[in-house]
Amino acid sequence: MKGISPIKLLILSFVIWLIFYIQMPLTYLYSGSVIFPVFTLILFVASFVIGYYSLQKKSLKINKEHSCIKIKRIVLILFLLGLIGVVLKMYVGFFKTGIFIAEDIFEERLANMGNEFSGGGLGIIASMLFPFSFITLLIVVYNYKMFSFLSGLVVSLVGVYPFVETFFMGGRTIIALLGTTLLFVIFASFYKNTRTKLFKVKLGDVWLFNFPKFLLKKTVLIPVFLIGFVFISYSINLVSKRLERFGYGDKTFKVWEQKDYQWVKFDEDFKQRYFESSKEGKARLIGLHNLKHYFTHGVIEYIRLVNDLDKTTGYYYGQYEFNIFFKFFKFFGIPISSLEELNDIVKRKAVYQTFWGPFYIDFGILGVIIVFFWGRFVKRVYVYSINGETEYVIFYGYLATIILTSCYLNFLLGSSSYYLFAFFVTLFLFKFWPKKFKIIESK
Repeated sequence: MKGISPIKLLILSFVIWLIFYIQMPLTYLYSGSVIFPVFTLILFVASFVIGYYSLQKKSLKINKEHSCIKIKRIVLILFLLGLIGVVLKMYVGFFKTGIFIAEDIFEERLANMGNEFSGGGLGIIASMLFPFSFITLLIVVYNYKMFSFLSGLVVSLVGVYPFVETFFMGGRTIIALLGTTLLFVIFASFYKNTRTKLFKVKLGDVWLFNFPKFLLKKTVLIPVFLIGFVFISYSINLVSKRLERFGYGDKTFKVWEQKDYQWVKFDEDFKQRYFESSKEGKARLIGLHNLKHYFTHGVIEYIRLVNDLDKTTGYYYGQYEFNIFFKFFKFFGIPISSLEELNDIVKRKAVYQTFWGPFYIDFGILGVIIVFFWGRFVKRVYVYSINGETEYVIFYGYLATIILTSCYLNFLLGSSSYYLFAFFVTLFLFKFWPKKFKIIESK
């Protein structure tokens, strides 16, 4: 398998952020000095890079390829787990929380966000299990030659459930997370199962990346363009509906410029262009701005976050970033901080603070030690994925997405962590699958 290394993805993440930041028709505001927040940000990234390069590739033992039979048996188990999760998810959505049959899905979603156990025990089990449906899809995509068309179709129908649910609920982040992960795995599958000429991109003597030349053909570019167009249109429509729901109208700029909201100062020429546009033009301008804001505000929010917090040594030591796992134990009466208590530490809620923001809340500057070992772990997964090991290929697709978006948001935060749990369980299954375990089919 060929793949872009984590360090190149990290650089690419910064370049993408910089491109969008330059385009923004506004000035981001913040209080306090920028020196210490930027210093901690650089320190985290540097620790990750040092940890990554501290692990030598030759020190890693290359494992034998998994047999077709083993992969199929594990896929069957993961598929059943995912199917149970999807069924429970739908049951909870229809009969427990009622969110799937609510007259206003967005309003019901807002109401449930503050309720930690709205789905009860079944909701927790469903949330832990349904990501396995997507994991199964990734494995089948990567090893599609092992499976029949019917098997692939069934797995795909169940595996796309997270996309459908997120779209139905009016969300975007999970679609972006899973969509990008799926693209990484599709490329890995292509390299594994086909042969074609590669288009190599180099900067001087430095190899940046390569990709199949057929991707430059119209038959590929046009569908990709259409998918991008649909996603952008969906995002614009989503923002318009939310602004309409809150009744902002032409007061949008005034609201977004407030300190307790986006806290920005828009350029006057952009405002003028907005007010001179038609209703459709206004929706397009503000929708595109909001989409770009998604890519840019994380770094600024990180600066605001660090300046707002009193401690530089962390607060919750894992509870904030991985709250969903601690919430599981809280359901059984273990006394840990509630979601409301965790959120009280943050002055600006419902914003992204890059990948490192939630990490800084938990561990503060002391987290550089943990980040060092995080870099080593990512290097291990990357090396094994290059070797073509199924479980690591799909896991690296997920980690690559997290690294690629690290300058904008944190895909380990919140419900996204359920997928992290599913990937770790998958790694465990592949590693400790009993050699003598057999599934006997009756004839």
